[in-house]
Formats: sequence, structure tokens, C-alpha cells
Amino acid sequence: MAATAKPQITLGTRCVAAGILSDSQLELAVREQSRRGGRLDHILVELNLVSGERLSDFLAREAGSKFVELGKLAIDKAALESVPIDLARRFRVVPISRLNGTLTVAMADPLNVVAIDMLHQLTGLPIDVFTATERDILNFLDEIASPDDTTTIRESIDQIIQQEADEAREGPVPDTAATAEFSESDAPIIRLVSQIIARAVNIGASDIHFEPEEKLMRIRVRLDGLLHPDVLIPKSLQSAVTARLKILAEMDVAESRLPQDGRATVFVGRRQINLRVSSHPTSYGESVVIRILDPSSQILKLASLGMAPPVEHQLRNVLDAPHGVVIVTGPTGSGKTTTLYAALSEISTSEYSVFTLEDPIEFRLAGLRQTQIKEEIGLTFSNGLRALLRQDPDVILVGETRDTETAQLMVRAALTGHLVFTTLHTNDAAGAIPRLIDMGVEPYLLPESLIAVLAQRLVRRVCARCKAPVTDPERVFAELDVPLPPGQPINLWRGTGCDACQHDGFRGRQGLFELMRLNDTFHTPIVRRSGAPEYQRLAREAGMQTMFEDGVRHVLRGTTTLEELLRVTRASESAVVPANGDDLKT
Repeated sequence: MAATAKPQITLGTRCVAAGILSDSQLELAVREQSRRGGRLDHILVELNLVSGERLSDFLAREAGSKFVELGKLAIDKAALESVPIDLARRFRVVPISRLNGTLTVAMADPLNVVAIDMLHQLTGLPIDVFTATERDILNFLDEIASPDDTTTIRESIDQIIQQEADEAREGPVPDTAATAEFSESDAPIIRLVSQIIARAVNIGASDIHFEPEEKLMRIRVRLDGLLHPDVLIPKSLQSAVTARLKILAEMDVAESRLPQDGRATVFVGRRQINLRVSSHPTSYGESVVIRILDPSSQILKLASLGMAPPVEHQLRNVLDAPHGVVIVTGPTGSGKTTTLYAALSEISTSEYSVFTLEDPIEFRLAGLRQTQIKEEIGLTFSNGLRALLRQDPDVILVGETRDTETAQLMVRAALTGHLVFTTLHTNDAAGAIPRLIDMGVEPYLLPESLIAVLAQRLVRRVCARCKAPVTDPERVFAELDVPLPPGQPINLWRGTGCDACQHDGFRGRQGLFELMRLNDTFHTPIVRRSGAPEYQRLAREAGMQTMFEDGVRHVLRGTTTLEELLRVTRASESAVVPANGDDLKT
């Protein structure tokens, strides 16, 4: 025990020296470690004193390694099979690739020379070490060790059908949809629903749709913003599956005539997953949709969002403002919450008091005091914001500005010295100003309170594993009637389809951004209640790049395709491409 204490204390001291921890935070962690034992790095993360990602990034820099996100990497199957999974779990390591006689691995502790030496002896290859979070490594190893999801789901369906056939021969049984609890004989239904949810979580789906039809129940999952067919459930199992979902979300199983909403928490491997469940009556039964929220998902930094350097620099300047309103706009599922959390993670919580009002709380962020909105008991955004102003906040995140009272309180909070972040549903950055005025905010208050609006969309990323160049890129621009950006080489890429991307050609998503910063020229048009085109013109004159232009930059870098960009931005023939090609360079 004494041999392991010194490195743990040294880690804490190094974290303090690097500014990751304060002396008082380290003292708290060491005291907790003395009380219950365990590794200091685990305790630091469990107490939310530092995120796992930040700690891993720190360890990577100390070791001269590189921090990577396993979910964004194309893992070489041959490399993965070169290390037994038990050994991989023991040393918290995932083999990534095997190229040019070198095995590249991701490790939770890049300074573990015993593990590196063992891997070298096992494979006979030099080891190149990257760093990843221990949580991501263990989750990944759990996923590859589990049996094929589709096979187990089919086996569960077959087992339930066989069980129903056996029960039919023995006599009638009560309808499971009408019972409030499941008995021992219903275990296959419980297992089936758990398998469907686990499969969706493991493939990175954001939503699961249980869609009743005349002769079956169809299940589709939303991947990278688009729905994909997944599993077909026999009609005879529809009521039991629906009942299980409603019981899981603590909804009224007996009520099938009215829409209902509920919440649930499940575990998939080592991960705690939060679910938002919604049921809606249709002619063929209840449609159920599950939104998947992973509290352990990595909070990105601004530098990881893929913004153009000028946009990222301007946004960082906005975050340094002492007060004002910062709005992120976009449709549902466009990544607004992720961007806001990335922005908040840049603000020092040791110097500022940071509160959030959210519905729901999607991520847990160290140093923030986060409040879940509960409208059923009167805790609305407006009531919560009014109460927060008595908590001496410096920075406030209002998850969504939905009504007049919230909009007015938010603006007045900014005018009284608070920095306020919020979201709106508008098509672009310029549309946020007319929207706020329509919601009842006095126009004369906006020029002094609103400092920036960031609009965004998400486009699917070309799969890194099957990425291939397009042979005639100029022809693609011509066929899609998009003008060629002048002054730079024209190259396009697309995914050909592989196992990593489920033969779709895309894997993951990338944000497109446009940042409108208000200046003195906006004052008169706002007071006169001008329309969005006027604010768009003023922002363009100040150098704002549109989401479409940002998308062209990513297209030419091979991040996405031109077709995907047009699908997401719905650009018209009048879409603007900069006359100066340098604007698209990074």
C-alpha cells in the first residue's frame, strides 16, 4: 500500500501545479481517499473535481502522448485481435491499428511501462501509445465482448413466441398489457426490451422509435440525425413490449387513449443511461419513442467542435464578456446543448458562480450547479430564473427560451450584470432578433444586452475507414448547381461503405456554425424592428461567414459531402460562396 501512495500524491501535486486542481480540492480528494481507499484519479473523477477527459488529456501531455476519442476512431480488427481481451481489461488498453511494424494502442495510463512492456513481449512489435479515458476503454471492451445484438434479439423473440405457443396449449393467460407488473414468466419480454435499448446505445443512436403497423411493430433508430430500420417485432408481442416500456418509464399502463411522457434510468454495461419516453395513440396501437441521454458522454472543448479558427477566436472573446446574452440557435438535434456545455467548460468555475436550468439535464459538468426543470410542480424556466437571480450567479444557462416571461427575465438579468446563455429555435443567427421581439422583449433593451448569436447545424461525417476521393469534383459542383469556390484546389471525398459505418458511408457528425456579433450598427435597425435580412446584411458586412460557407470549407477538407451539406442547410441557388477563397481556409 505504501508503494502506491506516493505516485497518487504526486499525481495530485502535478494536477495542482498545472492548474487542474486547487489545493483545497486536492486536500478533499486525499481525505476521501484515506477514508475509503482506491486510486486518486478515480476519486477525482467521481467527486467531479475534474472530468475524465481533462485528466486523460493532462496525462497524455505529460507522457508526450496524444489524447484520442475512441468513438471517433476506426479500429483495425486485426490489431484488436492481437491482444486478449482479459489482458486488455487488466491494463486498460485498446489496440487501434497495426501499421509499418508498429502496434498503436490507446491506454488509460500512458506511463504504465509494465503494460507497454507486456504488450511488446506479446506482439513482438514496438508500441505507439495514445491516451483515452478509462471509461471509454472499458465501455469499448464491454461492447466487443458482448454477443451480436441482432442475434440475441432474434433469439429472445423466438423464445417469447415459443413460450406463448406453450401457454396457448395449456390455457389462456392474462393480457400483459393490462397488468401493472411483470411476473417471472414475463422475463423474456424484459430481456427483449433491454436488448433493444442496449443495441441502440451501443451503435450510438439518439432515439428509438417503436412504430405499430397493421401486422407488426417496426423499430427504427436515429443515427447521425437520420432514421434507420432496425428490428421487426411480431404483432402478437406489441402490447407486451409497449407495456414493458411504460412500466420502465413509470407511465400508466392501463391508459392507452392519451399521450404520456415518462423517464427512466437503465444501465448498459458500465454506463448509466437516462431515457425520455413518450407514448402516443395511433390507429394500430401506441407509438413509443425513446430519447437516449448518456450522462457519461464526453463534454467537448471548443477546440474540438471543428469551428473555423476566426469563429472560435470570436466566440472565446464573447465568453470573456462580463455580462450579456449569448444565444445558440438551431432545430432540435442540431447540437446546441453540446456547444453550450463546451462553452461553459471554458469558464473558470473556481472564479465564477455558474448555474443552469435544464430540461432535461443531459450532462453532468463539474463545478456547475444544475437544476432540472419540473413544470408539473411549478418549477418552470421563468420561475427558476427568477429564483436563481437571488443565488448571486455570475453565469446562467437557461436551457431554452420558450415564453415571454423567460425572455424578458433573461434580458434583464444580462442588463444587471450577468452573463446568460440560452437556446432558441430559429433558422439562422439573424432570425433570433425578430424572434425575441415577437416574444415580447422591448427592442430598446436588445442592443445593450444581446452580444452574440451562434447558429448551427450538424452534417454527417464521411467515414474515415472507407473514405475515397471523388474522381471529377467539378462535375459534382455543376450537377448540384453550386458555384465553385475560387482560389483553391477542388477536392471531394465520399464513403464507399464498410462495417464501421454500417455500409452507409458516414460515421459521426460535424457542426456547421455562423456567429453573429452585434455592434453599434445594429442599434437603429433593432429599435425600428427591422426584419432578419437587415441583420443578416449587417453581420455579413462585419465579416460573418454563413453556415453554408462553413459547410463548403468542410466539404473541401473531406469532412462531409456536398450532397450532405445541401441536405442539411437546404441552400438555394442564391447560396453565397465567398469571392475570396482564403475565407474558406483554416
